[in-house]
Amino acid sequence: MGDPKGIGPEVVRKALKDHVIARSEATKQSFIVIGDKKKLGRLPASVQVMDVPYKSAGEGALKFLDKAIDLIKSGAADALVTAPLSKEAVSRYHKDFKGHTEYLARAFNVKNFDMMFIAPHMRLTIVTRHVPLKDVPRLITQKTVFNSIALMAKTLKDKFKIKDPKIAVLGLNPHAGEGGLLGLEDVKHILPAISKARAQGINVKGPLPADTFFAFKSPYDGVIAMYHDQGLTPLKGLYMKELVNFTAGLPFVRTSPAHGTAYDIVGKNKADPSSMLAAIKLACQLA
Repeated sequence: MGDPKGIGPEVVRKALKDHVIARSEATKQSFIVIGDKKKLGRLPASVQVMDVPYKSAGEGALKFLDKAIDLIKSGAADALVTAPLSKEAVSRYHKDFKGHTEYLARAFNVKNFDMMFIAPHMRLTIVTRHVPLKDVPRLITQKTVFNSIALMAKTLKDKFKIKDPKIAVLGLNPHAGEGGLLGLEDVKHILPAISKARAQGINVKGPLPADTFFAFKSPYDGVIAMYHDQGLTPLKGLYMKELVNFTAGLPFVRTSPAHGTAYDIVGKNKADPSSMLAAIKLACQLA
């Protein structure tokens, strides 16, 4: 359910409408919602609700997630859809919390994982996640870029059934560094990672200038961006309502809507469930 004080309960309730449940029953899919039964409100009768007690919003959001992890590990659930939470609120309860993605990877002892964003005409991964912008250049190494390329290729083949995926890699610096004139990371780290991936048979091109990439229809099956806002600012501008966050590398399917807790509209019946519905549909499809 995500943050009890956010729009998670509302978008979950709106997304799990009777026609969605009817389609799921035809394909023998079922839903379990973990959270605060009172805040969730009325859900279709076929939806199982697990009511988890909590004292603060941050504690609740993490306890709901822990319960979901237990269900996945026990085999009681095949896929996980997470509503948005507040990292700040959870960090007051669990000081090392950085986000759903990192927490889930640690819980399942996964070392190579990525945030992959799925839109109707694009799949995008970011090499660095929720880190300060000043730390990004030192985190762009041949190893981290190569790992993202390799994981993207594997995920597109295994999960999305694309036999020979075409992957684009964006540069870090303006104009992909202009051959080193505008920064050396593209030449020293990104290009060698691309060369290594090509040597292993991956169909990959780059580094490409990020400022023009999103202005045209992409011929690529996957895109690798170097940092959070480089990839997500244009992607959310183009596909916000349909965008889904998918965690690549986990041993199960995990998706989430691409928006946050939206505290400013809680209780006003204004929350748009489109991204949550897209996340639920993708989880059902991939699981």
